[in-house]
Amino acid sequence: MSRALSSLLLFSVMLLPLPALAEEEITPEQIEQKLRELEDELSRYQKLLESTEGQKSEIEQNLERSEKSISDLINKIDEIEEELDTSEDKVSALRREQQELLVRKSAQQAYIERQVRAAYEIGNQEYLKVLLNQEDPVEIDRMLTYYDYFNRARSEQIQHYNQTLERLDVVSLELADQIQMLAGYRDQHETEKQGLAAAQREQESILKALLAQIHETGSEITRLEQDREQLEALLERIASRIRDLPTPADTRPFGDMRGQLLLPVAGKVAHGFGHQRNQGKLRWDGVFIDAEAGEPVHAVHYGRVVFSDWLRGFGLLLIISHGDGYMSLYGHNQALYRDTGDWVTAGEVIATVGNSGGQNRDGLYFEIRVAGKPTDPQKWCVAREHRTA
Repeated sequence: MSRALSSLLLFSVMLLPLPALAEEEITPEQIEQKLRELEDELSRYQKLLESTEGQKSEIEQNLERSEKSISDLINKIDEIEEELDTSEDKVSALRREQQELLVRKSAQQAYIERQVRAAYEIGNQEYLKVLLNQEDPVEIDRMLTYYDYFNRARSEQIQHYNQTLERLDVVSLELADQIQMLAGYRDQHETEKQGLAAAQREQESILKALLAQIHETGSEITRLEQDREQLEALLERIASRIRDLPTPADTRPFGDMRGQLLLPVAGKVAHGFGHQRNQGKLRWDGVFIDAEAGEPVHAVHYGRVVFSDWLRGFGLLLIISHGDGYMSLYGHNQALYRDTGDWVTAGEVIATVGNSGGQNRDGLYFEIRVAGKPTDPQKWCVAREHRTA
């Protein structure tokens, strides 16, 4: 272990708080304060890593920047696609309403035209003749009532017709605006997709340079050891800040879910827990699941996101605390969908599969931690079926 990393680990341990003397109810405000403190702590940790000599080369810095940019672009494209769907639904609804109004307008117009012709044929003189020719007062009253009803009905039809015309004008204007907005979203979507393609080409170029650098220097094992030490130090810091964070009482404890959870992504487990790596000099502390880039990554259980950022060797990494000392880790993602402090539910999509952090193949690295110690995820989780196309 390098002297710098040893000092870093010692510094992390020194920051651990003393155990609480008594359990007290934590208010929502105190929880949010603890989460802010966690974010500040993680930010200081990242800056400390960046300032530690030899921890990150220029190529790795470029890789981090490129992969974070890809994640941001994917999130932005997802947002635009949601807006596109919403806008297309609105356009469809407005077009349906416009068509219904046109049919209603035509029917009302035809009805009014018939009423006008009937009124014209009867005429005022005919109306007076009908009344004057009646001698029975009851019949006169009945006729007056009939003509009054006829006039009121015609007036209401004209009023409804005018309302239809007014609504048709409003809908036509809204439809024109929505169509213009939809065109804007489509243009924006295409621009962002082009930006994503460029960022992915840049990532591939940087990755090739990084792998060439590792091959030339023969530093792969040293890097893997340093990456693992950084992760351990990170987890120590997280544990120190979330120790008192409560979990909802109505959720099933993670410890009761052994053998009942689903793996976070559908795919083949290419490397199992404890398997040898790098000619047996190191072992896997989790599992690596082969999966296509862009496939959804699911949270295995209810919990709170306690880390959502880029970490050397693990790329875009997301860590969830499930309470009682249980954590799950999801590494090498292409995009992260949740931020530190967010609650997640079992099965919720939290990221997408990628190859970030210097991986030369697509897939997900997944760990489960119990009291800070890695444990075999396949003893906790069963395979997830491939999603249907």
